Amino acid sequence: MPNQPITQPYGGYFHGTVPEPDLEMTQVGPDTPGGEYLRRFWHPIGLTSELNDLPKPVRILGEDLVLFRDGRGKIGLLELHCAHRGTSLEFGMVERCGIRCCYHGWLYDVDGKILETPGEPVDSRMKDVIFHGAYPTHEFNGMIFAYMGPPQLKPEFPMYDSFSLPGYRMVPAGTTDERYIYDCNWLQLAENNGDVVHFVFLHYPEGNRAKLNQYRPSANPEATMEQYFGVGQEHWEEGLREIVADYRLRVLEWQESPVGVMSIHTRRVGEFVWVRLGDYMMPNVDQFAPTSTVPDHEIDFGPPYMTAWTVPVDDTHTMGFQFRYVPENAPRNPTSSQLRTSDSVDRSYQDRQREPGDYEAQESQRAIAVHEREHLATSDGGVALVRKLLREGIRAVQRGEDPTRVVAGPGLSIPTYCRNTILRIPPAATPEADRELIHKIARQQVDALLARSGEAVRV
Repeated sequence: MPNQPITQPYGGYFHGTVPEPDLEMTQVGPDTPGGEYLRRFWHPIGLTSELNDLPKPVRILGEDLVLFRDGRGKIGLLELHCAHRGTSLEFGMVERCGIRCCYHGWLYDVDGKILETPGEPVDSRMKDVIFHGAYPTHEFNGMIFAYMGPPQLKPEFPMYDSFSLPGYRMVPAGTTDERYIYDCNWLQLAENNGDVVHFVFLHYPEGNRAKLNQYRPSANPEATMEQYFGVGQEHWEEGLREIVADYRLRVLEWQESPVGVMSIHTRRVGEFVWVRLGDYMMPNVDQFAPTSTVPDHEIDFGPPYMTAWTVPVDDTHTMGFQFRYVPENAPRNPTSSQLRTSDSVDRSYQDRQREPGDYEAQESQRAIAVHEREHLATSDGGVALVRKLLREGIRAVQRGEDPTRVVAGPGLSIPTYCRNTILRIPPAATPEADRELIHKIARQQVDALLARSGEAVRV
């Protein structure tokens, strides 16, 4: 029968029919389990710098909306189509108090109240009895967030402790430009950020892939297949062996944390033990610590370089926003990076085949990845844990409960755990003993962090 696990060579027949995706977690529209869960949280929808005298159409969680700032400085996020006859408000006039439809002049306030219906009789009460659909917004540090859930259940905007790193400034980035939107479901992008192992095998070989191009007939007309399978493959395999050998010495773990999932990536670099912690904060927020550091001194706290949101546009499209953390004395802000990190928009298909990046790896899983076809392994511990917590939150909402959220105590921010810690600790006598040693050191670091933050957060 098709769709049985393949346990023999040339068994493609058994996968002739592709199963349905896991719709519980991947659908994001109104009245879907995943969509109702995601609507209980704040999501970024644009940058302050994008708002001027023109309204901006945006699509998020399967809904078409319009974003604008009126003359009072208030930000509105309204249903895109006018409540009167359905004309798109992207062609409306942003005014001192709201936005006016171009078709018949209905004027809407940022909360959806209809302020004027100029084509109606003076004594018409229509504007007093109906509202246009609108959502609350929150502007923070150059980024605009929206809450799209039940109004009476609106949570406080989450203020993470990483938003106030001493000696750093926050730089907002992201775009709703269609050129930079992924053509796939949000979950396969979000899971990628909880997948430490992909960084080793997708990104570490990037330099070796580029060098291999000189031996590829598809890239170099003077190259031959003999050169590609000969000296080219020798260089490639040598580089890959080095990457694998380095990876085998690392210790990877994942565990639940008060904010979601913590990844624990520990390795030895000479006389140093490098503990790199990452955050996956439910439902779609990630924090990353730099990996470019070559340890040559001890570091108690190396801060994250980014807090990122993976934002569903609809079931098969995704956009991203982020805060980058830049030292206050840095001469300039970093170049804004789009979600398509491999610059795939401007590269040929063959270039992308030769040097794939995050975009190729994630979007090519299908528009919506089919989990039933996967074979999760030990290196997928973070992915499995993220899915578990998402499913628990979705089902809680379906039961009429609030999803688990982290709430800071009075006057406190929400503690997070992402960081680099580098300690000078000589190696143990054997490789096996050293793995045990660096694992013990990582556990000590994690346990101490959780103990310090336990009183500041309630779930």
